[in-house]
Amino acid sequence: MKRYLILAAAVMCLALPGFALASDTLVASGHPEYAPIMWKEGNNIIGAGPELVKLLFKDLNVTVKTPYSGDWNKVQQEAKEGRVDVLVGLYMTEDRKAFFEYSNPYAKDPVVAFVAKGKGFPYSKWDDLVGKKGVTTVGDSFGQAFDRFLAEKLTVTRSATVEESFSRLLKGRADYFIYAMYSGLFEADKLGMTNKVELLSKEVCVENWYIGISKKSPYVKYLPQINKKLDELINNGTVDRLIEKYGSQYRKSIAKKKGSPAKAK
Repeated sequence: MKRYLILAAAVMCLALPGFALASDTLVASGHPEYAPIMWKEGNNIIGAGPELVKLLFKDLNVTVKTPYSGDWNKVQQEAKEGRVDVLVGLYMTEDRKAFFEYSNPYAKDPVVAFVAKGKGFPYSKWDDLVGKKGVTTVGDSFGQAFDRFLAEKLTVTRSATVEESFSRLLKGRADYFIYAMYSGLFEADKLGMTNKVELLSKEVCVENWYIGISKKSPYVKYLPQINKKLDELINNGTVDRLIEKYGSQYRKSIAKKKGSPAKAK
């Protein structure tokens, strides 16, 4: 009889909406070049996004691992097919909503156009990009409205990496590079290109960061609990502290590779 009671208790626990077994392991991943939210270090994705996801699932007794799963295109495909449960940071588009359940937004991210130093041009609206050669990275999206404009009006090629995109700018093969401002500035610093590129005067758009849970993941049922905890972490300043923490960590890693102490910011 005792054995049956234990089994019944286990089944009851599995049926409760807010309960997960301690042995559960969730696979989360993200873009390999989007510091401070997420970036590749060794065989893992680290940053504010991965730590935030770990905090969100901690109370559900879910262990989170954050392996590097390939370039952004591949990571998204893995998540669409359910082999990756969670994307730690992504923008919202209608196409993606077919595959992911979105959390509440947790941070804003300005998107800009980088140009080669001294090669800027007047820019105040998207139409000012028409007729020029653009570049961005594979798999990246910049919100529903700009994605549509890009597809219909702009001439933009896709590069495998941020380094390749900046290289196209510097070699004159592209007039502008569309990318997130903070992540792009970090990468320019890492690549020693800070003094070789600049930003156009106005943002292209400002997007929100969300956590995306694959609709094929068993963890999608925890979205209401995740959103409740996420709002708490936003309101008590935890999310801002994580972004600051990992921004500082990334700057220090860049300085270490350059062989000089990190400058305080």
